[in-house]
Amino acid sequence: MRAMLDRIYLSAGAISGLSIILICLVILARVVGRWLGIVIPSSDDFAGYLLASSSFLALAYAFRSGTHIRVSLFTSRLSKNTLLWVDRSVLTLAACLVSYLSYQLGYMVWESWVFEEVTSGYIPMPLWAVQLPMSIGATIFAIAVIDSSVCSWLFKTPIPKSDEEMLAESETIQIPSEGKHHE
Repeated sequence: MRAMLDRIYLSAGAISGLSIILICLVILARVVGRWLGIVIPSSDDFAGYLLASSSFLALAYAFRSGTHIRVSLFTSRLSKNTLLWVDRSVLTLAACLVSYLSYQLGYMVWESWVFEEVTSGYIPMPLWAVQLPMSIGATIFAIAVIDSSVCSWLFKTPIPKSDEEMLAESETIQIPSEGKHHE
């Protein structure tokens, strides 16, 4: 089960990266098109859709790899037992909120599909197709937060930390004094 979830998070992160590459290609096509006198219709719209897709699809991967921005100034001062309870509380609350967000985004996609809504750009796109990656990304993020919450409650697994946090919590860094050089 762990390997499957990790593959899902990694796949969502990879698709997010692909969306960033596609944004670059759309913008590049627009710039080159401008030089050649060719108009690329709705390029701003497509770049925006890809940005939303990339942002939401990256959430779970970033969370599980510890790269979400967190303020650990307060939590770094807590005892391990207190920190575990704070993490559990925060993860449980986050799981509820992100699950609700995921549900609402899924409902928004369904409504757009039922009412056959289209985007307002030069090239009309079905709105549900534009919103679907956001809903999928939020759902995968909800699964990741629920996963972390369950692991915290059952196995006392802490929230993943970034490389910087792990470095800060490691042994004291020795800074050589002036005049002495390490070779």
